[in-house]
Amino acid sequence: MRHLTPLWRGHVNALSCFDAKRSQEIFVALCQSYSEPHRAYHTLDHLVDLFSRLEQHAVATADPLRLAFAAWYHDIVYDPRAVDNEERSSERALQDLRELGATHDFTSRVCRLILATKNHQKGGADADDDLFLDCDYAILGAAPDTYRTYAANVRQEYAHRTDGEWRGRRGAFLERAIAGARIFRTQQFEELYGDAARQNMRAELDRLRSQTHAQAH
Repeated sequence: MRHLTPLWRGHVNALSCFDAKRSQEIFVALCQSYSEPHRAYHTLDHLVDLFSRLEQHAVATADPLRLAFAAWYHDIVYDPRAVDNEERSSERALQDLRELGATHDFTSRVCRLILATKNHQKGGADADDDLFLDCDYAILGAAPDTYRTYAANVRQEYAHRTDGEWRGRRGAFLERAIAGARIFRTQQFEELYGDAARQNMRAELDRLRSQTHAQAH
């Protein structure tokens, strides 16, 4: 949390928000959301990593502040059993950004980007959207050990699924992603992480298939 505090203050100050008390209350509530006990991957650590990647690529963005607030709120509501997390996260952003004094246009564009995270493969409305989606999914192209930890953490978040259900759903996602012409939306990310992402996902898919085969025998 301490790593994120100065970031939050800087972003809120850029909105010309003068209610420091309310800003701090919103920040504490946000951190509490990302610290919910059922989360294993979609945590404050994910936010730290996402902000690090956004900073690395800030020169390529037209509106880094919009991407920053989309990052803060894109997973603020995360219930693995629900199908409307992005919509509810967008609603939370709308409410908080209004209180922080953001303009209607800015808030609308932040909310639009949050909703775009519902389908990374579909992509966003502009280059900034696609860059944000790639930063959010960059874990797919991480080092193999890091990827395996990510996959295990996501499985933990879906503990309500049986092993068979998980293998079926996760396997289908991996197969679709691998079969696509590209993993990432931007050429830069595809060149940097595309091959590694395919290798990671193929390895995970092989593990899932091995588990299915072992259970069948």
